[in-house]
Amino acid sequence: MIDTIQIRPLTIDDYDILKDMHTGIEDDYVVRIFERLVTSEEHKIFGLFDDGQLVSVSGYTIFADHYAMLGRWRSDLRYQGKGYATKIVQYIMDELKQNEQIKWIGANTQRTNFPALRVLEKLKLPMLKALHASTLIDSNNLNYASGEKWEAVTSLEEKRSIVQQIENDPDVIFPYQCYYPFPASPTLFKDEEIKDWYFFRNPENNRFVIMNFDQKKYSYMHVIYLWDDVFEQPGLWETILETYKEFQQNYGDDTKIWIDLTDESRQKTNEDAFEFQDAWILHGKWK
Repeated sequence: MIDTIQIRPLTIDDYDILKDMHTGIEDDYVVRIFERLVTSEEHKIFGLFDDGQLVSVSGYTIFADHYAMLGRWRSDLRYQGKGYATKIVQYIMDELKQNEQIKWIGANTQRTNFPALRVLEKLKLPMLKALHASTLIDSNNLNYASGEKWEAVTSLEEKRSIVQQIENDPDVIFPYQCYYPFPASPTLFKDEEIKDWYFFRNPENNRFVIMNFDQKKYSYMHVIYLWDDVFEQPGLWETILETYKEFQQNYGDDTKIWIDLTDESRQKTNEDAFEFQDAWILHGKWK
Protein backbone atom coordinates (compact mmCIF):
# COMPACT_ATOMS: atom_id res chain seq x y z
CA MET A 1 0.00 0.00 0.00
CA ILE A 2 1.35 3.42 -0.96
CA ASP A 3 2.02 5.74 2.00
CA THR A 4 0.28 9.02 1.21
CA ILE A 5 1.65 10.84 4.29
CA GLN A 6 4.24 13.58 3.86
CA ILE A 7 5.64 15.90 6.55
CA ARG A 8 7.69 18.91 5.57
CA PRO A 9 8.49 22.47 6.68
CA LEU A 10 5.93 24.98 5.45
CA THR A 11 6.94 27.94 3.30
CA ILE A 12 5.31 31.23 2.44
CA ASP A 13 3.83 29.51 -0.61
CA ASP A 14 1.69 27.39 1.73
CA TYR A 15 -0.19 30.38 3.15
CA ASP A 16 -3.39 29.84 1.20
CA ILE A 17 -3.69 26.13 2.02
CA LEU A 18 -3.07 26.88 5.70
CA LYS A 19 -5.75 29.55 5.64
CA ASP A 20 -8.18 27.10 4.04
CA MET A 21 -7.81 24.44 6.75
CA HIS A 22 -11.06 23.77 8.67
CA THR A 23 -9.69 24.20 12.20
CA GLY A 24 -12.69 25.91 13.79
CA ILE A 25 -10.40 28.67 15.07
CA GLU A 26 -11.61 32.18 14.32
CA ASP A 27 -8.94 34.82 13.69
CA ASP A 28 -6.14 32.26 14.06
CA TYR A 29 -2.96 34.04 15.13
CA VAL A 30 -0.85 31.39 13.37
CA VAL A 31 -2.37 32.54 10.09
CA ARG A 32 -1.79 36.18 11.02
CA ILE A 33 1.91 35.71 11.86
CA PHE A 34 2.58 32.96 9.31
CA GLU A 35 5.11 34.97 7.30
CA ARG A 36 7.17 35.59 10.46
CA LEU A 37 7.00 31.92 11.41
CA VAL A 38 8.41 30.73 8.08
CA THR A 39 11.09 33.40 7.73
CA SER A 40 12.47 33.65 11.29
CA GLU A 41 15.43 31.58 12.46
CA GLU A 42 14.01 30.86 15.92
CA HIS A 43 10.65 29.59 14.60
CA LYS A 44 9.87 26.55 12.50
CA ILE A 45 6.49 25.23 11.42
CA PHE A 46 5.67 21.94 9.70
CA GLY A 47 2.70 20.54 7.87
CA LEU A 48 1.46 16.98 7.58
CA PHE A 49 -0.11 16.23 4.22
CA ASP A 50 -2.32 13.25 3.42
CA ASP A 51 -2.54 12.66 -0.30
CA GLY A 52 -1.56 16.29 -0.86
CA GLN A 53 -4.11 17.72 1.60
CA LEU A 54 -2.77 19.73 4.55
CA VAL A 55 -4.41 18.06 7.57
CA SER A 56 -2.22 18.94 10.57
CA VAL A 57 0.26 21.65 11.55
CA SER A 58 2.79 21.96 14.35
CA GLY A 59 6.09 23.64 15.05
CA TYR A 60 8.49 24.92 17.64
CA THR A 61 10.31 28.02 18.81
CA ILE A 62 13.83 28.13 20.22
CA PHE A 63 14.40 30.19 23.38
CA ALA A 64 17.68 31.13 25.04
CA ASP A 65 19.66 29.04 22.53
CA HIS A 66 18.92 25.65 24.09
CA TYR A 67 15.16 25.34 24.73
CA ALA A 68 12.69 24.12 22.09
CA MET A 69 9.03 24.79 22.89
CA LEU A 70 6.59 22.77 20.82
CA GLY A 71 3.33 24.39 19.84
CA ARG A 72 1.01 25.90 17.23
CA TRP A 73 -0.86 22.65 16.83
CA ARG A 74 -3.69 22.80 14.33
CA SER A 75 -5.69 20.01 12.74
CA ASP A 76 -8.34 20.01 10.06
CA LEU A 77 -11.57 18.96 11.79
CA ARG A 78 -12.46 16.74 8.84
CA TYR A 79 -9.40 14.55 9.50
CA GLN A 80 -9.39 14.25 13.29
CA GLY A 81 -9.10 10.91 15.06
CA LYS A 82 -6.45 9.50 12.72
CA GLY A 83 -3.41 10.20 14.90
CA TYR A 84 -2.01 12.93 12.65
CA ALA A 85 -1.27 15.33 15.54
CA THR A 86 0.79 12.71 17.36
CA LYS A 87 2.57 11.76 14.15
CA ILE A 88 3.65 15.31 13.25
CA VAL A 89 4.77 16.20 16.79
CA GLN A 90 6.75 12.94 17.04
CA TYR A 91 8.42 13.82 13.75
CA ILE A 92 9.40 17.25 15.09
CA MET A 93 10.69 15.78 18.35
CA ASP A 94 12.83 13.30 16.44
CA GLU A 95 14.32 16.16 14.45
CA LEU A 96 15.02 18.17 17.60
CA LYS A 97 16.73 15.19 19.23
CA GLN A 98 19.23 15.26 16.36
CA ASN A 99 19.89 18.98 16.88
CA GLU A 100 22.94 19.28 19.15
CA GLN A 101 22.07 22.88 19.97
CA ILE A 102 18.82 21.87 21.70
CA LYS A 103 19.18 20.62 25.27
CA TRP A 104 15.52 20.65 26.41
CA ILE A 105 12.26 19.86 24.59
CA GLY A 106 8.88 20.80 26.00
CA ALA A 107 5.41 22.19 25.51
CA ASN A 108 3.04 24.45 27.42
CA THR A 109 -0.66 23.79 27.00
CA GLN A 110 -3.78 24.71 28.90
CA ARG A 111 -5.24 22.29 31.41
CA THR A 112 -8.50 22.14 29.44
CA ASN A 113 -6.82 21.36 26.10
CA PHE A 114 -7.47 17.63 26.36
CA PRO A 115 -6.45 16.69 22.80
CA ALA A 116 -3.03 18.31 23.28
CA LEU A 117 -2.63 16.69 26.70
CA ARG A 118 -3.33 13.27 25.17
CA VAL A 119 -0.69 13.87 22.50
CA LEU A 120 1.90 14.86 25.10
CA GLU A 121 1.07 11.80 27.17
CA LYS A 122 1.58 9.54 24.15
CA LEU A 123 4.93 11.24 23.49
CA LYS A 124 5.97 10.73 27.12
CA LEU A 125 6.65 14.40 27.84
CA PRO A 126 6.15 14.58 31.63
CA MET A 127 4.16 17.29 33.39
CA LEU A 128 6.39 19.70 35.31
CA LYS A 129 4.24 22.53 36.70
CA ALA A 130 0.88 24.25 36.41
CA LEU A 131 0.76 28.05 36.33
CA HIS A 132 -2.17 30.45 36.02
CA ALA A 133 -1.40 33.36 33.68
CA SER A 134 -2.86 36.22 35.73
CA THR A 135 -3.37 39.83 34.67
CA LEU A 136 -4.08 42.40 37.37
CA ILE A 137 -7.30 44.28 36.61
CA ASP A 138 -8.10 45.99 39.94
CA SER A 139 -5.38 46.66 42.50
CA ASN A 140 -8.04 47.89 44.95
CA ASN A 141 -9.23 44.29 45.29
CA LEU A 142 -5.79 42.95 46.13
CA ASN A 143 -5.37 41.33 49.53
CA TYR A 144 -1.73 41.35 50.58
CA ALA A 145 0.61 41.93 53.51
CA SER A 146 1.61 45.58 53.52
CA GLY A 147 5.12 46.77 54.28
CA GLU A 148 8.02 48.89 53.11
CA LYS A 149 9.12 48.77 49.51
CA TRP A 150 11.90 46.26 48.92
CA GLU A 151 15.48 47.24 48.19
CA ALA A 152 16.32 47.73 44.53
CA VAL A 153 19.23 45.75 43.11
CA THR A 154 20.82 47.81 40.37
CA SER A 155 24.32 46.58 39.62
CA LEU A 156 24.86 43.73 37.18
CA GLU A 157 27.17 42.07 39.70
CA GLU A 158 24.43 41.97 42.35
CA LYS A 159 21.82 40.80 39.85
CA ARG A 160 24.18 38.05 38.78
CA SER A 161 24.63 36.96 42.41
CA ILE A 162 20.85 36.60 42.73
CA VAL A 163 20.32 34.48 39.62
CA GLN A 164 23.27 32.30 40.60
CA GLN A 165 21.07 31.03 43.43
CA ILE A 166 18.74 29.34 40.91
CA GLU A 167 20.42 29.09 37.51
CA ASN A 168 21.87 25.62 38.13
CA ASP A 169 18.73 24.20 39.74
CA PRO A 170 16.62 22.51 37.03
CA ASP A 171 13.83 21.95 39.59
CA VAL A 172 13.20 25.71 39.54
CA ILE A 173 10.65 26.63 36.87
CA PHE A 174 11.50 30.15 35.74
CA PRO A 175 8.88 32.21 33.82
CA TYR A 176 11.30 33.43 31.17
CA GLN A 177 8.57 35.17 29.17
CA CYS A 178 4.80 35.45 29.36
CA TYR A 179 3.50 31.98 28.39
CA TYR A 180 7.03 30.53 28.36
CA PRO A 181 8.40 29.11 31.62
CA PHE A 182 11.44 26.82 31.55
CA PRO A 183 13.52 24.79 33.98
CA ALA A 184 16.33 27.05 35.12
CA SER A 185 19.76 26.93 33.50
CA PRO A 186 22.50 29.55 32.94
CA THR A 187 21.37 30.22 29.35
CA LEU A 188 18.20 31.92 30.66
CA PHE A 189 20.26 34.60 32.39
CA LYS A 190 22.42 36.40 29.87
CA ASP A 191 24.05 39.62 31.05
CA GLU A 192 22.69 41.59 28.11
CA GLU A 193 19.16 40.74 29.24
CA ILE A 194 19.32 40.80 33.03
CA LYS A 195 21.01 44.20 33.04
CA ASP A 196 17.64 45.64 31.92
CA TRP A 197 15.52 43.60 34.35
CA TYR A 198 14.30 45.20 37.57
CA PHE A 199 15.43 43.28 40.67
CA PHE A 200 14.30 43.78 44.28
CA ARG A 201 15.03 41.80 47.44
CA ASN A 202 13.26 41.70 50.78
CA PRO A 203 14.87 42.88 54.08
CA GLU A 204 15.60 39.30 55.15
CA ASN A 205 17.37 38.69 51.83
CA ASN A 206 15.58 35.37 51.37
CA ARG A 207 13.14 36.46 48.66
CA PHE A 208 13.53 38.40 45.43
CA VAL A 209 11.26 39.60 42.67
CA ILE A 210 12.12 40.37 39.04
CA MET A 211 10.16 42.60 36.67
CA ASN A 212 10.78 43.04 32.98
CA PHE A 213 8.96 44.25 29.89
CA ASP A 214 7.25 41.75 27.60
CA GLN A 215 4.83 42.02 24.72
CA LYS A 216 2.39 39.31 23.69
CA LYS A 217 -0.20 41.26 21.70
CA TYR A 218 -0.43 43.60 24.72
CA SER A 219 2.36 45.29 26.67
CA TYR A 220 3.12 43.76 30.06
CA MET A 221 5.19 44.35 33.12
CA HIS A 222 6.07 40.70 33.66
CA VAL A 223 6.43 39.96 37.38
CA ILE A 224 8.56 36.92 38.23
CA TYR A 225 8.21 35.61 41.78
CA LEU A 226 9.11 32.00 42.53
CA TRP A 227 7.35 31.30 45.84
CA ASP A 228 3.75 30.64 46.88
CA ASP A 229 3.73 33.41 49.53
CA VAL A 230 3.22 36.12 46.91
CA PHE A 231 0.42 37.76 48.92
CA GLU A 232 2.01 37.19 52.33
CA GLN A 233 5.41 38.84 51.89
CA PRO A 234 5.27 42.35 53.45
CA GLY A 235 6.17 45.07 50.98
CA LEU A 236 6.17 42.89 47.88
CA TRP A 237 3.06 44.41 46.33
CA GLU A 238 4.08 47.95 47.31
CA THR A 239 7.24 47.21 45.32
CA ILE A 240 5.34 45.83 42.34
CA LEU A 241 2.76 48.62 42.18
CA GLU A 242 5.34 51.39 42.60
CA THR A 243 7.50 49.93 39.82
CA TYR A 244 4.40 49.59 37.65
CA LYS A 245 4.09 53.38 37.55
CA GLU A 246 7.52 53.57 35.95
CA PHE A 247 6.58 50.93 33.38
CA GLN A 248 3.46 52.90 32.46
CA GLN A 249 5.57 56.01 31.95
CA ASN A 250 8.04 54.10 29.77
CA TYR A 251 5.67 51.87 27.80
CA GLY A 252 2.24 53.51 28.00
CA ASP A 253 -0.73 53.63 30.33
CA ASP A 254 -2.23 50.53 28.71
CA THR A 255 0.67 48.37 30.00
CA LYS A 256 -0.69 45.53 32.14
CA ILE A 257 0.75 43.58 35.09
CA TRP A 258 1.24 39.87 34.37
CA ILE A 259 2.18 37.36 37.06
CA ASP A 260 2.16 33.55 36.98
CA LEU A 261 0.39 32.05 39.99
CA THR A 262 0.41 28.45 41.16
CA ASP A 263 -2.82 26.74 42.18
CA GLU A 264 -1.91 27.38 45.81
CA SER A 265 -1.13 31.06 45.39
CA ARG A 266 -4.26 31.66 43.31
CA GLN A 267 -6.40 30.29 46.14
CA LYS A 268 -4.98 32.99 48.43
CA THR A 269 -6.09 35.99 46.39
CA ASN A 270 -9.30 37.83 45.68
CA GLU A 271 -10.60 36.53 42.35
CA ASP A 272 -11.87 40.03 41.50
CA ALA A 273 -8.35 41.43 41.43
CA PHE A 274 -7.15 39.41 38.44
CA GLU A 275 -8.20 38.13 35.07
CA PHE A 276 -7.15 34.48 35.03
CA GLN A 277 -6.55 32.08 32.19
CA ASP A 278 -7.07 28.36 32.53
CA ALA A 279 -3.95 26.91 34.09
CA TRP A 280 -1.13 26.25 31.64
CA ILE A 281 0.68 22.95 32.16
CA LEU A 282 4.39 22.89 31.39
CA HIS A 283 5.68 19.58 30.01
CA GLY A 284 9.22 18.74 29.04
CA LYS A 285 12.48 16.96 29.62
CA TRP A 286 16.20 17.41 29.16
CA LYS A 287 17.74 15.52 26.29
